[in-house]
Amino acid sequence: MNTNLKRRMLMGIGKFMVPIPRLIASKGLEKGVSGARAKADLLSPEERKIHHFIVSRMAETKNPLTAEQVGKKLDLPIDRVETTIDKLEELKTFLYRSDGKEIDWAYPLSLEDTGHQMTDSTGERFFAA
Repeated sequence: MNTNLKRRMLMGIGKFMVPIPRLIASKGLEKGVSGARAKADLLSPEERKIHHFIVSRMAETKNPLTAEQVGKKLDLPIDRVETTIDKLEELKTFLYRSDGKEIDWAYPLSLEDTGHQMTDSTGERFFAA
């Protein structure tokens, strides 16, 4: 999956998504980027690898993933994968398990209808997390 997404900020007003001019949005974007970067800096290379795999695999299969599936595909011990998934979920930025077991959204995509969509460079559309 190629993740070259269009960079623009939208604000939901009722049923409509309204583009926000870049000049106005830049302050909010800077703050959001610095917060996300701070959380990303807390991840080890292996934790990043697990997160990136989850996002890619969910985009390919359009199905939730379990820790067992991730561990098997990456040839990692299940306890390390479960610990990493717990950490990613605790950071409240990287992924979420609505049923407590299967990962159904991993930033930036969601398998649930969030009301927001994103399009990758191939034109494929996903719900945005």
